[in-house]
Amino acid sequence: MQIGSRSAITGAMRSTPNISIGCSKGSTESFPILKGITIDYSWWGWVDVSHDMMPRIFRPDPKQPLFYAMGYGGNGVMYSAQAGRRIAQMVAGKGGALDLPIFTSPLPSHGLLTPFRRLGQWGMYRWYHLKDEIL
Repeated sequence: MQIGSRSAITGAMRSTPNISIGCSKGSTESFPILKGITIDYSWWGWVDVSHDMMPRIFRPDPKQPLFYAMGYGGNGVMYSAQAGRRIAQMVAGKGGALDLPIFTSPLPSHGLLTPFRRLGQWGMYRWYHLKDEIL
């Protein structure tokens, strides 16, 4: 079973035991039968979410041998296999297999708000906690 949690807001959060404890608590609240079962593996850190919540597989400059696959959001495990296949097709020059718009558009920028995105993330986490747990 794989269960996800939220993204870290700061790099310091990525290895705290509280995240694993919170994930265990959330799992047993959703699935009481899991109480007492230990977690064998866990990982956390920054989440790869694009500004428009859409994944991308893209080649920024056709003259350069550089490709990227990013913005998976909450679909990372499933989407990474698809992205790997599609990016291999791009590298091999088989562009016909990449007929979806998300594969041919660059990641949008956060623009002027880039320096404040972690502050916004912090605020949204607080808002949704308030909305979900208190209101």
